[in-house]
Amino acid sequence: MSASLRQLPRSRPSAGRNGPGGGLEPSRPRRRRLARAAVAAACAVCAVALGAAPADDPYGQTVTEVRIQGNESIAESRIRAKLLTRPGRPLDPDVVDRDFRALKNTQWFSHVRATYLDDPDRGGIILIYKVEEMPVIEAVEYRGRSAISEKKLEESTGLNAGARADTIRTRAAVAQIRRLYEEKGYLQAEVRLLEGGDPGDRRVVFEIFEGPKFAVGGVDFEGNTVFSDATLRTKIHTKPPILGLIGGRYEAEGPEEDARRIVEAYQAIGYFECQCTPVVRHGDRVGDLRLSFVISEGPQYTVRQITFDGHELLSEDELRDGLVLHSGQPFRDNLRQRDLMTLTERYTAIGCIDIDIAPEPRFTDTPGVVDLVYHINEGERYLLGKINIKGNERTKAKVVLRELAAAGLLPGEPLDGRRLETAKKRLANLNYFITDPQQGDPIQLRITNRRGPDMPYGEIALPELDDIVRQAGLPGFDAGAGAGGMPPEDPDVSPASADGPLQTTRFQAPDDFEPPVPELPPLPPAGEPLAPGDGPASVVPFGSGGAFDPAPGDLPPIEVPPIDSPAPFPGVGVVPAPPPGDGTPRGTFPTLPGTNFSDVGPDRQEPYANRSLADIATQAEPRGGGRSFADLDVEVQEAPTGRILLGIGATSFGGLSGNFILHERNFDLFNVPRSFRELLNGQAFRGAGQELRIELSPGTLINRAVVSFREPDLFNRRIGLNASGYTFSRFYPDFNEARGGGRFALGKQFGTQTYADLAVRVEDVNISGFRTPAPAEFYAVSGSTFLTTLRPSIHFDNRNDPFLPSEGSYLEFAYEQGWGDFTFPKFTVEGRQHFTIWQRPDLTGKHILSMRGFFGVSGRDTPLYERFYAGDFRSLRGFAYRGVGPFILGSNVGGIMTLLGSLEYQFPLTANDQFQAVVFTDTGTVENDYSISNYRVAVGTGLRVTLPALGPLPLAFDIAFPIVKGPDDRERVFTFFIGAFY
Repeated sequence: MSASLRQLPRSRPSAGRNGPGGGLEPSRPRRRRLARAAVAAACAVCAVALGAAPADDPYGQTVTEVRIQGNESIAESRIRAKLLTRPGRPLDPDVVDRDFRALKNTQWFSHVRATYLDDPDRGGIILIYKVEEMPVIEAVEYRGRSAISEKKLEESTGLNAGARADTIRTRAAVAQIRRLYEEKGYLQAEVRLLEGGDPGDRRVVFEIFEGPKFAVGGVDFEGNTVFSDATLRTKIHTKPPILGLIGGRYEAEGPEEDARRIVEAYQAIGYFECQCTPVVRHGDRVGDLRLSFVISEGPQYTVRQITFDGHELLSEDELRDGLVLHSGQPFRDNLRQRDLMTLTERYTAIGCIDIDIAPEPRFTDTPGVVDLVYHINEGERYLLGKINIKGNERTKAKVVLRELAAAGLLPGEPLDGRRLETAKKRLANLNYFITDPQQGDPIQLRITNRRGPDMPYGEIALPELDDIVRQAGLPGFDAGAGAGGMPPEDPDVSPASADGPLQTTRFQAPDDFEPPVPELPPLPPAGEPLAPGDGPASVVPFGSGGAFDPAPGDLPPIEVPPIDSPAPFPGVGVVPAPPPGDGTPRGTFPTLPGTNFSDVGPDRQEPYANRSLADIATQAEPRGGGRSFADLDVEVQEAPTGRILLGIGATSFGGLSGNFILHERNFDLFNVPRSFRELLNGQAFRGAGQELRIELSPGTLINRAVVSFREPDLFNRRIGLNASGYTFSRFYPDFNEARGGGRFALGKQFGTQTYADLAVRVEDVNISGFRTPAPAEFYAVSGSTFLTTLRPSIHFDNRNDPFLPSEGSYLEFAYEQGWGDFTFPKFTVEGRQHFTIWQRPDLTGKHILSMRGFFGVSGRDTPLYERFYAGDFRSLRGFAYRGVGPFILGSNVGGIMTLLGSLEYQFPLTANDQFQAVVFTDTGTVENDYSISNYRVAVGTGLRVTLPALGPLPLAFDIAFPIVKGPDDRERVFTFFIGAFY
C-alpha cells in the first residue's frame, strides 16, 4: 500500500462539526471558521494548479487501523485505553474530538496531533495519533524550607519526583507556596522558581525566603462603652493565642475585616456613625503583633416615625398592628427584621408570594434621629393549583403530601409564603431528604406555571386518596370534588409542569426565623427518670432547661419536634412570631409523647417527636374567585435514613453506660423485598415514613434493650401509633429490679402546642437482692409480679427550645390506672416556666430564670417499684439518688405522694455563652401518707459547658448543700452529667 500521510481535517465540511487535526487542539469557533476558510482556499489553489479533484472527506470512512506514534515511556495499551475510536467503525468527528481531549487531560503529553493515511486495500483509512510526551520530573527541591514540611508542600503543589513536568503548573506553584506560608503567619515570605519553568526541564527547584513568623500576641479595644471587650472579641475572627501557645494567627486582611464586623455590630443597635480603626503595633520580639481597635461609637439613633408606601391590599393600621419597633425607640436591626418578617407574613398569608418589602432608614436633619420607610411591592395574589413532587425515589408521595397538608398547603388555598417555609422545615425535620448543599441538592419548593383564574388546576391536580377528604370532613372543601379523574388508589402525583422553567418565590425568611438544619447532632446519652420504676428511662441535666425535662436517652440524635403551621381553615390559631434572639419560633416544639419524668419502662421514653399529621386533601373548587393560580414543585433528594450510633455516658446516679442504636427513620413495615438486590440497595423496608429503633445499652448499674416502632399517620387519621418491647435491669440502692414487657400508645396533636395520648403498658417485674430483714413492701413484690396499666395524658408545650429553653412553658397532666397483681391509681401534674430576665443588645448572653414543679399522688396499694422517689441530679440536688423518701429498717420504700419544686437562675460566664453558671434552690418531699411531714430544702451552684460536638445538652456539674432534711435522708454534695454519641 502506498499512500501519503495527511492531516486530519478539523471538521467534516458537510456536518459543520469541529474536530482536531494538524497537531493542534480544537479551536474556538472563530479560529475554526478561519481554519476552514484557509483549508478550502488551499484546496482550491491545489485543484487549479494541479488539475486534480478535491481530497475525499475522511469522516464517514471506515477506520481500518488506529496507530500511536511518539510515545516513549508510556505503554501503548495505556494510551489506547483512553480512546473511543475503534477499527471497523466509521470515523466520527465527535469521537475524534473526545479522543483528543482525553489524551490532553491525562497531562502525559505536551502535544497531540491527529493524522491519517488512505488504506485503499482495506477500503478505509488508518488513523494515527502522534504524541509528544512531557518530560518526567526527576527531582523537586525546596531550598530554604524549614517551617513547612516537604510533604505539605508536595500536597499543595502536586509536584513530586516521577510526575510529568508541566511548566504552567510549576509556575503556578510559586503562588501556592507563598499563600501557604501566609496562612502560617509568614507574611514576608518570598518564593522564586530557579528551575522547572522552561519546556524540557526535568528538575524543579524553588528558593524560599521564609522571614519571621507573625502572630497576634494580644487584642484590645479602645473607646467602647456599649459592648464589653469580651463581647467584642466574639465578633472578630482574629484571636490572641490560648495560653500563649495555641492560635494567634495573623492574616493581612484580618484587621480590616474585623473592624467591619465591629461596625456592623454597632450599627445593628442604632449606632450608625460608629467608626472603628484597626491599629497593628509591633511587640518587643520580631513577629510579635498587638492588634488594637480604636472605636468611636457616636450617638445611638432613635426612630422618629415609621411609614409605608406602595400598599393597597392592606391598610396602614393592618400593617402597623403587631410591630415591635415603634417611634421613639432606639433603632434595633433585629427588631426591624422581626417587623419585616411580620409584614411579609401578612402579605404571604393572602397569597402575595412575590411580595417585596424594602425597609429604608432615612436620616433626618436632627442628629441621632432616623425615619424608617417600608417600600412595598405587593405583586399578585395566588391560590395553589397543582402539587408536583420530584426526586422521592424511596419515600412515598403521600408522606410528602402529609407534611404539606399539615403546613396548610392545599389546592385552592392561598399560596402562603409562611406555609411554604413551614412545609420546608417540616420536610427537613423528617430527615428523609438532603438539607446540606455540600451533600447534594437540598429541599426546594418552587412556584411554577402561574396562570389566570380560568385554569385553576390544569388536567390533573392531586391524584391522592379522595375518600380521605370525605372522612376528615375538612371545612371549606367540597367532599365530592374530584382529583382530576385519577383513581383513588393511584399513589403518584401529577407530573411537573412543562410550561416553562421553574421559578422561585422571592419570599425568604430572615436568618433568625430559620431553625438550624441540620448536621446530625449527637444523641444524648441514656440514663433514667426520677419517678418510680424510672430505671429504664434517661436523664436530662437539671440545669439544662428543666429539672424534670423529658429524659433524652431515647430521643433521636437530631430529631427536633416539627413546626406546626396554622391550619388553612378558619378558627385555628396561628404560629406566634419568633421571640427576640431565638432561632426558632414559639410553639416550634410540641411535647414529646411519653417523655414525662414519671414514666416507667424503657419504652415510656418514646424516641419519636410527635408530628402533627394532616389528612391529604385532593383538589377542591377554588374559593375567592378572580384569583390567579400557580403550581408548587417540591424537589427533594433522598438522604440516608438509617443510622448506627455508638455512645457512652456517665452520671452520678446511673454509673457508666454504653449505647448501640440502630435507627431507621423512613421505615416501611409492608415494603417487603421482592429480590435480594432490593434488600442490599436499601429499597426494601423503606419509604412509608414509619420509624424503627433498636437499642442496646449495657452499663455498670443499668442494662437495657428496646425495640420501638412508630406509625405517624395511622389510617390517614392524623393519629400516631407507638409500639415497643423492652427488657431492663437496674441495681438500685436497696434492691435489684428487672422488667420485661411492652407498651402500645395512640396519640394525636391538637393545634400547634397540645398533644394527647393513651398508652397501655404490660410488664413482668422481678424484684430481688434486698437485705433481710426487710420492710413488708419489699416482701410484697419479691419475685415476679404482673403489671398492666392504662395511662391517658395531655401535654402543652410552647417552649422555644426543648433542650435549652429561654422562654415558654410546659404543662402535663397524666392519670394512670394499674391492674394485675396490684390495683392502684396514680395522678401526676408537671409544670415548667422559663423567663429571659436580661440579654445583651445583640440578644446573646441571656440570663434565664426557670421554675419547675411536680406533684404526684397514688393509691396506698401502689407497689414498691411504681412509687415516687427523689434525690440527685434531676429532682433534689444535695441528696443521693433515691435518697429522699420514707425509710423503714434503713431502706427507702418510696412514697404515695410527692411534691417537688425548683428555682434556678442561669447566666453566662463567657462572652460566647459556652460556659454558664447556675444558682438554684431545690425543695420537696416524698411521703408515705397524704400529708407533708418532712419538707427538704437545698441550695447550690453549678457549671454548664456547651460542646456542640457532644450534642444539644451541656455538660453539667452541680454542688448542692441540704439546709432542711429528713432524719434518714442520704446526702450527695456533687452531681454531674456527661454524655456523647458518635
